[in-house]
Formats: sequence, C-alpha cells, structure tokens
Amino acid sequence: MTKRGFGTNFHKVYGSSPETYHTFSSAERFSLRLGKRIQELSSSGVLLDIACGTGHKTNLLSKSFEKVFALDYSAPLLTLARQKYGRNKKLNFLGSTATHIPLLDESVDTALVTWGSFPLSQTLREIKRVLKVGGSALRIGACVEDEFTALFPSFDIKRINRINKTFISQGFVIEHHEVIIHFKNLKEAKEILNKIVGVSKESITKTVFKHKVALCYYKRT
Repeated sequence: MTKRGFGTNFHKVYGSSPETYHTFSSAERFSLRLGKRIQELSSSGVLLDIACGTGHKTNLLSKSFEKVFALDYSAPLLTLARQKYGRNKKLNFLGSTATHIPLLDESVDTALVTWGSFPLSQTLREIKRVLKVGGSALRIGACVEDEFTALFPSFDIKRINRINKTFISQGFVIEHHEVIIHFKNLKEAKEILNKIVGVSKESITKTVFKHKVALCYYKRT
C-alpha cells in the first residue's frame, strides 16, 4: 500500500499545526537559477497557485502578476494564509481540491504547483482546462533521493519516476534545479523536521539541506 507523503506527517500537520508547516515552508528557498526560470517560463497576468499552503511563496510571487488565485483544500492552512497575507489585495483564496478548480475555462495565464499531492491525471486535466492559450503550467517536485528526501520514512524513487514520466507524457518538459531548506537554527531544524518528517531530533545535526527538484513546464498552444 502506498504511504501518503512517503510516510511523513505533512498531511497531519496541515490540520493540526499550520504554523509548523508555515515555518517549514518559509525555510524553503528557491535557488537563484530556479527563481529566474520560474519568471522566464511564467505568463504574466493571472496566476493560479495550486496547493498554496500558508501562502508564503504565493505572496512572494504575486509581485509579478496582476491577480493571484491561491488554492488549497486545507481550511486551517488557508485560514493562516489569510491572516498572514490577507492585506495583499492581489490574492484571492480558494478552498478547493486540485481536481475541481472553481475557475472558468481559459481564465489563468500561469498555473503553479509546488509539491502538491493529488490525483495526477484529473489535476492535469483541470490545469489544462483553466489555462489560457499561450499560458504556462509549472510544477515543482522531487526527482531524486537527496539529503532531504533521505529523511523520509518510505521515500520511493520508482514512484517519483512514474510521476515525472506522467508529466512528460502530458507534454511537459523537465529541468533539474535546487531548493535550499534553511532553518534559522539547529533547535528549529530539529523541532520542525521531527514534527513534519517524523525523524528523531537526535538525527538532525545541521540547519541547511539541499533538495534536488524537477521543474516540469508546459505551454498551451
């Protein structure tokens, strides 16, 4: 049986401790090269951020768009996102799953998914439905076992390869990039990774982790 989140506690934390997840999400930093590619591949106008979580990256990315839809199925995460970033008038929060996006056909210029977990074929159909002609879809996810994913209790590289091959079969191109997970101090690293990944605090001995990711991108013609 496939273990959700590769045996981690991410999905439990979404509901029980959204602040914990926000601290983790805030520690994730795109490399300069990845950030530049996201800008280059995005189509300005309307952004749909799928699985936006507590909105940390959504808020940062909003400066490059006229309007942003921040979608997540977790009510606790969206509540915290509204509290933290509700003053950003570009942001419009949507409580929904990725398989039923409550937007009109061809209403989005760029769709972004970062580490979302969902029924893949249905979600890709929905993304393509809401994407305008000439619009871009981008997805960031794991691609190898690295010093971060090696912490997961049941990381499955075969499953990761199947997911990325599905994106390729749907017309996506894949590039490899890096994300740095940088905690403020060792205490924070131990506490957050213990709660979210499920590893013992004693096994965490550093504050910075390099995470190799696949950037999958698609242009609707």
